[in-house]
Order: sequence, then structure tokens, then C-alpha cells
Amino acid sequence: MTAYKELFGKYVQNLSSDPTSTDAEGQIWYNSTSGTFKTALGGVGAWSAGGNLNTARAGIGGAGTQTATVAFGGVNFPTFYSATELYNGTSWTTNPNSMATARRQMGSAGIQTAALAFGGTTTVPLGPGTTSASESFNGTTWSPAPSLNTARSFNTGAGLQTAALSFGGYTPPAAVTGATESYNGTAWTSVNSLNTARAEMGGAGTNTAALTFGGVTTVSVANSESWNGTSWTATPTLNTARNNLAGFGSQTLALAAGGESPVKTATEKYNGTSWTSSPVGLTTARYGLGGVGTQNTGIVFGGNNGTANVTSTEEWDQTAVVPVAGSWSSGGNLNTSRKFMAGVGIQTASLAFAGLNSAGSSVLNATESYNGTSWTSLNNTVNSKYQGAGAGTQTAALNFLGANGSNTPVNVTESWNGTSWTNTPANVNLGRRNNPGGTGTQTAALAFGGGPPITGATESWNGTSWTNVNSMNTARQTLGGAGTQTATLGFGGQPPATSATESWNGTSWTSVNSMNTARYGLVGAGIQTLALGFGGYTPSLTGATELWNGTSWTSNPTGLASARAYLAGCGTQAAALGFGGQPSPTGAATEAFTGPYTTLNYKTLTTS
Repeated sequence: MTAYKELFGKYVQNLSSDPTSTDAEGQIWYNSTSGTFKTALGGVGAWSAGGNLNTARAGIGGAGTQTATVAFGGVNFPTFYSATELYNGTSWTTNPNSMATARRQMGSAGIQTAALAFGGTTTVPLGPGTTSASESFNGTTWSPAPSLNTARSFNTGAGLQTAALSFGGYTPPAAVTGATESYNGTAWTSVNSLNTARAEMGGAGTNTAALTFGGVTTVSVANSESWNGTSWTATPTLNTARNNLAGFGSQTLALAAGGESPVKTATEKYNGTSWTSSPVGLTTARYGLGGVGTQNTGIVFGGNNGTANVTSTEEWDQTAVVPVAGSWSSGGNLNTSRKFMAGVGIQTASLAFAGLNSAGSSVLNATESYNGTSWTSLNNTVNSKYQGAGAGTQTAALNFLGANGSNTPVNVTESWNGTSWTNTPANVNLGRRNNPGGTGTQTAALAFGGGPPITGATESWNGTSWTNVNSMNTARQTLGGAGTQTATLGFGGQPPATSATESWNGTSWTSVNSMNTARYGLVGAGIQTLALGFGGYTPSLTGATELWNGTSWTSNPTGLASARAYLAGCGTQAAALGFGGQPSPTGAATEAFTGPYTTLNYKTLTTS
């Protein structure tokens, strides 16, 4: 028998913990802690959240790669879209120039800067609006291109802008077709048809080496066929019959995702010989979605989840490195159940102070510290108040603004030295309550927003006094915030519930990309370029959690275990803490957030 060292040039290592370098892919080691032989597998694949489309739509076209995608057309009944959006691997930007013909369920091919759209329909009934029109995109503008010979909708495309293939679909009024046409950049030419006429298929590959799979005849099918530049040949079928799915990759390395009926999350991979069901499906089940990329790195976007059109984007990565989404876990309960309190610090060294008891009958001055496991009661604040703000750390905090027992806004400021609270000589210039934003440190803080009346007023604290500075662009209360005195992010708030986000540079506020979920009564953690927003009312209670990367917000697949609002929060995007809030059952609950990370795809080796 050949020895492992002769194959790989290494002995089997004895390690106390699993290696984290991607060099471990394909290697075998002995984990002395678990007492098992292990390896890191490649090629499993996983979906992770990407930036959301600006316009929710289904029947959308697309071209490009995971980090350079163009999306176009689609429908959100009764509205048909010609809108075009560009994806840079992080966020979508609406292109100022739209398609000439608003349409849905068209064929598409190409890359982000050289795309082609062909066929589709401009009406709800398939027949009347079925079109043969083609349009060409150069990365900025759309131009007319030669029309298909056969007008059709729900057709599938493959290839490039100047070497494309269109196959299948519905011809008026609603007859499935196997018609195939090849495009050379100048004209479409009819070539040999599919063996099985159908529509709503997935597709992958090029003008001379394509693959099509799934679709509908009169029912959803699993059929797969391969194109060699001349004719189609039946190939092994999908494991899950479906139509209106996304497909991308090459003729011998393809990926199928989503589809119907019913709406699906199922993901399958093709290796040139057979289809294999991935253990990891889409996070959001959907059909009528767009998809582009390779079997190793792809992207899907838009579609319908069975109830409504969605904006969500999911990215597919197939390597030894597996992305792991952020998650919440339970922590120790507060000693005093409450809402409308303030909180500062980090996940393992936090401070909670003031607030309103969960019954809403008593304004509090209670202070508690958290060590990552449990809360300890400390000396009370000087003033009993709620709906205020805070800044700083567990041992050096600032407590400012809020409402007293008469529900009157106050402008007092208190300083915490790790043992006790002291009133500072200088008060905030504008007294306010209703959860204004607060960020920074004990000696360099920022207060913004609040009410009544609802305001965008912003004040800066230098350790001695408060100074009025430029106001927010959008006046609001019950908002979230994260950052420092000179680099802050403010987001959410009301009225009405808003998703508006603004960035502070020490001098002025600038409107930036909005949150995915409009809400108020939320809380934030992190810094200006790596922030976290969670909880609140939409107006329904939510535990929804979003991550900000300095450019756009991404929805985390899971939110707080207990949906709540008017809670307190602190920490970083990678390690945050949420505590208290309403409704009353959550008033003492603490949850800790672990941000997204990557890990190797470890496998324990066994004998059989």
C-alpha cells in the first residue's frame, strides 16, 4: 500500500486543534483533543447573504460574475421593469440608463459590461406581449440588437454578447417550444431544437457548449440536455424536478438553484456526468430569480418567495473555506427587568443604567455591570430617568438626556468612574427624550436626534461642555447609532418608521444607503464602518439584525431569539450584546451576537 507521505509529502500530523489555514485542504491530521482523524474538504459550497437589490422583482435577467453583475427587467405585478442595476460584490447601484423595452422572463447572456437581453413578454397574459426584441448593454447604456427569429418568453440563454444561444420558452399564445437560435453578434440563426420542448429552464455554458436543465412542459420536469454547437443530447436528470429556476456555470460544471412548484431552496451541482444535491440550500426559497457565475463562485438575486417579490441576494462559494453567518446566543439575565435603558461597553464588559421597569410603572436609577456571563448590581445613577443615551465603557461612562418621572425631557449629564455616578456641571443644550442616539467616550461623545419635538439636533461633548453642531438631515427619534464623536452612523427611527442611514464625519451628516428593514426602537453596536443594527418595531416587533460594511446593509439570516424593541446594546459588529427591552418577557433577557466568520469544511474520518 502506498504511504500517505509518499502521496502528499507529509506525515500525518498530531495536532491539539484543527488547523485554520487553507493549506489544510485535502490533508489528514490526528486531533489529539477529540481523538479523531480529520481532514478539510473542498468543494462543498455554501450560500451567504449579499447586498439587496434596490427594486424587488421576479422574472429578472442577469449577466456577469459574482463580483460584477448586471440585473435588468422583471416584474412586480402589475408593474413591468426596464430598470438596470449593477453589483460590485457588495451592493447594487441603479444604473441611470434603463432598457428600451420593459419586460420579464427574457433570455440573457454576457458579462456586466457586455450583456445581451432577448425575448420575454411585456404583458401578464403570455401571448399578446411576447417579443423577439433584443437589446445590447455596454456597461452604461442599452442599444437595439437584431431580433430573434421566433418571438418567445421564458426562454433561456447562454454564452456571450457576441456569441449567444437562446433555447426553449413559450411562443404565442402559450405553447412550449424547443426552438434554438445561435447569435454571432450580427444575426440570430435557427439551429437544431431541444429534444424536449419546454420553458422556464435553467441554463449554463457557452454558444457551442451549453447545458439546460429543469423547466416545464405541462408539468415541472427534471430533464437535462447538453449542446455541442450542433445538436442537443439528453443528459442525466436533476434530482428535483422544477421550473423557473436559476442556473449558471459551464456545460460540465453547473449549478441549479431555487425554482417551483412549490417554491424551492434546493441547490444541485453537475460535474459533467451527474447531478448531486447540495446539503446547503438557498436561505430564501424563491422562483423567477436571476443567477450568474461559475460553479465555484456564483450569485442569485430577486425572484418571488411564494408570497411576494424579494430584493435579497445570495452568494455561492464552493471552497474549503465555508462562510458562517452571524448568530445570537442567550446570556445572563439582568437583575432588574427594564426597557428604555442605556448601555455601553463591550460584550464581556458592559454597563446598563437607568430605564423604565417592565411594567412601565417606575422610572429607574439602577446600574448593572456584565462580565460576559452574569450581571452585578452597582451604585445607582444620581437621577432616575429613562429614554436617555449613553457613551463610553464599563469603567468610564457618560449618561445623558432622557425623561424624568413626570415624562419631562431632561438635559442632565452624569459621569461614571467605575464605582459611582456624579452630575457634571455642564448640561446638554437641548433637553430631549425618546431614545436619542449616543456614541463616543466619556470625554468625547455625540448626542443626536430625539424629541419632543422630533429633532435632528446634534451636540458634541469634549469632557467639559456640550456644543451645538450640524443637525441630521432627517429629524428622528428612537433611532440606533454606532461609532465615535467624529465618525458616527445613525440609522432607523421614526416617525414614520424609517430605514434612512446617515454618516457623521465630525462636521456634518451625509445620507448613505438605507437599511433593508425600516424600523424604530432599535439599537446599534460597532463603529461607523462596521456597524450592527437590531431589534425594533416595523411597526411589528422584530429581531431582525443587519450588518453595515461602510457602504451598505446586509440582513443577517437569523435575528434576535426574542423579538423586542427599546432595548440597549453595545459592543462590536463581531461581538455585540443586546439586553432588556419590551414586551415585558424580554425585559431581563440578554443575548450575545457572534459576527459572521469563515471556517474550513472539517470532516471526521471514520471506517466503514
